[in-house]
Amino acid sequence: MDKSKEIVRRVVADVGGAFTVGLGYIGDRLGLFTALAAKEACSSGALAEETGLNERYLREWLKGMVAAEYIEYDPDSDTYFMTPEQKAVFSDDSSPVFAGGVFQFALPSLFQTPRILDSFRNGGGISFLELGEEIADAIDRMHRPWFDHLLTQDWLPRVPGLVERLRRGISVLDIGCGLGRASVALARAYSESRVVGIDPHAPSIRKAKKLALECEVRNVEFLDLSLEGMPRDPKFDLVLAIDSIHDMVDPVGALRVVKELLASDGLVLWSEPTGSHNPLENRNLFGKMRANLSPFHCLTVSMAGGGAALGTIIGEAGGRKLAAQAGFAHFERFDIDSPVQQFFGLRP
Repeated sequence: MDKSKEIVRRVVADVGGAFTVGLGYIGDRLGLFTALAAKEACSSGALAEETGLNERYLREWLKGMVAAEYIEYDPDSDTYFMTPEQKAVFSDDSSPVFAGGVFQFALPSLFQTPRILDSFRNGGGISFLELGEEIADAIDRMHRPWFDHLLTQDWLPRVPGLVERLRRGISVLDIGCGLGRASVALARAYSESRVVGIDPHAPSIRKAKKLALECEVRNVEFLDLSLEGMPRDPKFDLVLAIDSIHDMVDPVGALRVVKELLASDGLVLWSEPTGSHNPLENRNLFGKMRANLSPFHCLTVSMAGGGAALGTIIGEAGGRKLAAQAGFAHFERFDIDSPVQQFFGLRP
């Protein structure tokens, strides 16, 4: 019975977390975290006046966020406030620990449950285009801390010799570039290099082009193209593949195209979610999250096209297998410290 009770406690914690995600989504979408962060302390009534929203719903939202430890409460003044650390996580899009995009990704993904039920019964899936632009925006916001604060500052410098080449000037291909944040970060940091970002999702490419214009970056180009549609010349010195290969309909075929696009001395910097092909090894905070989101996104997007359906977690063993099948002679894992991502290097 003790073991059963522990499982029940875990279920209660997970259900509480699910409802917390719902309230977090509401707070993010309605700007409640931002409004509260702008004040030293605020009552529910004052927040209602500030936002024009219903005070009773706001009061319950505030209580829920206090229970979740997302915001703080002063019982003496009956006011709510946020610590600097909470502000960094919930209200500052430019913060290296911003998490608002997670809410924006999780809740709309769960809304797809009726369609996922049908896929369980009949196969098939939901294409990325069918998921809607909010998911693309959410992924951009989730990954923004990576690309604004880690890509050029921490990840690339851990790859021997790569930064020196980028500073001298090389050609870079960013596959599955989404809204273009990684491509723009690369182009801004290494002005002598030329960056091309590609993605078959046209709405994302339009936003990527807008981002490049806003940042006044001229050594980056965005193309509404699938990887298979890329001309085989000119070759690229660096191909960047971050959280994209496992989603593809034909990941081995995609890697073969990458090999064709790569210069003879080129490098593929390939990043996949941390995790293992052995599900028992994913019994941890990040492994649990990635394993359980898979049917709602990575798996269903691939199955929608009748694809390989690798799911979110392929692990290093899965990466090595795919690279070998695609004909790469060299595979290595880079020593890049990240709790959520692992990094592979492929060479012809």
